[in-house]
Amino acid sequence: MPRAGLPLHLAPLLATSAIVLGGCGTTTERGSQSFYREHAGEAARVAAATRTLSATVAALPGRPSRTQLEHLAVEEHRARRALLAASKWTVLENGEEENVSQAEREINEATATLLKAMSDIRSYAHGLSPLALAGYRNELALGREYWNQGITQLWFVAHQSQAPRI
Repeated sequence: MPRAGLPLHLAPLLATSAIVLGGCGTTTERGSQSFYREHAGEAARVAAATRTLSATVAALPGRPSRTQLEHLAVEEHRARRALLAASKWTVLENGEEENVSQAEREINEATATLLKAMSDIRSYAHGLSPLALAGYRNELALGREYWNQGITQLWFVAHQSQAPRI
């Protein structure tokens, strides 16, 4: 059954990921600490790749050259790869960490929204559509908000500092 707030097309992916990853944390405690140990590096890569892509987009002139668009496509691909890894994360909470499930929902929503942003910027890189560029900016802003809230909450619950914010 799809989770509330998730696009229907992501429900099967998340369900499959939950089944596949269900045994990942069996030798460690569940919740934010195991999430932190297993995914801190991936979270840092998502944040860095997304910030790099955002900076690349911001630096584009009104009429970007073919080389600039190729560079944009490379940065989009890197960000998408990092996000695809993040879209498979699951957080297993214990009774003491009620905020973990909310953070998980925000991160899942963030990855879905940021993947939409990546699709928009890919469309822009191939067709220079102002509409695609506007879509990227809107989705990026929303995805950034969800990501920063979710990842900051997970880092807080895991008693870690310097969450990898976008």
